[in-house]
Amino acid sequence: MTANQTKILKFGANFGLLTGLVLVLYTITTVALGLLYDKSITKAFIGLLALVIPISFTIAAFKKQNQNSLSISEALGVGIITALVASIVIIIFTYLLSNFIIDDYWEVSAANSRIALQQQFPEITEDQLNDKVTSQLELSWITYPLILLFNAAIGFITSFITGMVLKTKETFR
Repeated sequence: MTANQTKILKFGANFGLLTGLVLVLYTITTVALGLLYDKSITKAFIGLLALVIPISFTIAAFKKQNQNSLSISEALGVGIITALVASIVIIIFTYLLSNFIIDDYWEVSAANSRIALQQQFPEITEDQLNDKVTSQLELSWITYPLILLFNAAIGFITSFITGMVLKTKETFR
C-alpha cells in the first residue's frame, strides 16, 4: 500500500467514524421525537443528507490537506471509505437499538407494516397479511447488509460528483 493509499484509508476511516456518529445522533433524535417508525420522505431525505454532506466535506478536507490537490480516484477512495466506516457504525448501532435498546422494535415495525398493508391493499386477506408480516420478521436480518449496500452506493455517487467538482488532477490513478 502506498503512502497516499494509507493516507486516504486513515482519512476516510477517521471521518467515517464521525459520519457514523452523526447518523447515530440523527437516529437518537428520531427516537426522542417519536419518529423512529415514521416512513416520511422528509425523514429519509434528512437521513440522506446526514450521509452526503459529511462525505462531501471529508473530500474537501482531504483536498485541503493534500496541498489543494485531488484526483477523482482519491475522492472516490476517501468518500467510499467514509461511507463504509459510517455504515459499520450505524449497523452496530441499529443492531443494538433493534435488539437490546428497543427490544420490541421488529414487532412494532411489523405491526406498522400490517397497518400500512391493510390501508394500501384493503382487499388483502388475513392469511395473506399474516404471511407478509411473518416473512418481514423472518427477513429482518437483511436490514444490515442493505444499510451497507445503500450507504456504499450513496458514498460512490457522492464521491464521484464531489470529485468531479473539486478535482485538480485530470487522470485516474
